[in-house]
Amino acid sequence: MIQIPDENVLPGGSHRNLLVALHVLYRRAGFPGIKSISEASVHLGDNCDVISHQGVSNILAGKSIPRWGKLEALVLVLANRDVTRPEPRGIAQEFHALWVQVASEPTPQSIRVDDAGKPPPEESTADPSGSLAPPVRTRAAGTVRVRRSLSARRKRDLLLEVGGRCPVPRCASSSMEIAHITPLSMGGADAFGNLIYLCANHHRQYDGGDFTEQHLRLIKARLAWNADRYTHAEYLWLGVFSRSGGTHFLHPIEERSCLRFLEADGYIERVDTPGVAKSDMDTWRLTEIGVRLAGVWADSGAPPVNITTGP
Repeated sequence: MIQIPDENVLPGGSHRNLLVALHVLYRRAGFPGIKSISEASVHLGDNCDVISHQGVSNILAGKSIPRWGKLEALVLVLANRDVTRPEPRGIAQEFHALWVQVASEPTPQSIRVDDAGKPPPEESTADPSGSLAPPVRTRAAGTVRVRRSLSARRKRDLLLEVGGRCPVPRCASSSMEIAHITPLSMGGADAFGNLIYLCANHHRQYDGGDFTEQHLRLIKARLAWNADRYTHAEYLWLGVFSRSGGTHFLHPIEERSCLRFLEADGYIERVDTPGVAKSDMDTWRLTEIGVRLAGVWADSGAPPVNITTGP
């Protein structure tokens, strides 16, 4: 049975309010095991996310602020087991209101540092892509590259990813800075999938070649799996490419939203293939960083079903 963390770990506020309400539902459901919750989420229907047992544990322990799809799956499973027999969708709507309060906060309460070790700035009206004007011009390899400053939203998402601590094993520093996994000078971009928070020491070691890009890609992959960052369909495709290689795939147009997170993170992109793709299918391809993510996915901790099963 998972307990609510103490207030010195998770102080009072919207995140704690959400967690308290969730634990009331958890208790009324009879404190089911996290693996049974995860297994039950598979049967919720095509329009619901599947949540891993690690994702269930992280949410109930207050370790992360989940995407709504993951929280919705957890709430629906618990509501279906609630001894008071509530209407599950009605309960989900109540939790959505609580979740919106948490997600709309400019500074997540459990994560209080930015790349300078200070509270993150107020949420801005940034472009969802994570870019803000004015651009910063940097010179590399005899050319001038234009780099735009990262938005508060992008920084917040990256902080949530690592839980406010340097993600390198055996490091717990909360004073961090943003690192580009593929450097700008080598064609790297400001996409979420190419960025990670590191402490200054490990950032310096990475730039100095003490550990490789593959090491950071593997850390990103493990963070994604442990936090249940992606949808069931996205996990399946990652497993397919991890096992079989390749770069292109077809996916039903009506299920385009199932791939929205990998696309937003810069790992996949839709491509036009006149005369090739079926009328009811999109053609997608892995980006360069998507290929690298797939290359380390087998070591991410994802169970074999996500590696050997295709959609």
